[in-house]
Amino acid sequence: MKYLIIAALVSIIFVLVYSRVRPYLKLIQKVISSLNAAVDISTTSTTASQPKTPSKNKLVRCESCGTWIPAERALNLNSGLATFCSAECMANKGSKERKIAG
Repeated sequence: MKYLIIAALVSIIFVLVYSRVRPYLKLIQKVISSLNAAVDISTTSTTASQPKTPSKNKLVRCESCGTWIPAERALNLNSGLATFCSAECMANKGSKERKIAG
């Protein structure tokens, strides 16, 4: 009988505390869900606007002049084996003159 009274008192205290804390728990849940939505929106917008590349900061060398340029700015031929830094280097692909940096 003693344990039944203790269990009833503990459950009443739990209900009272939960009823006071519940609005704050709902507020925290809303904040977390809005933060998750903001993160989802930001990740989908950045991944949709940028093409996926295996390595973002990869440098490739121009076949004509030997200049190192970022891979996303390089001009490739149809075969994909030769890369060039500009249309002029692509036109002069036979000459092996080196550009001076600057």
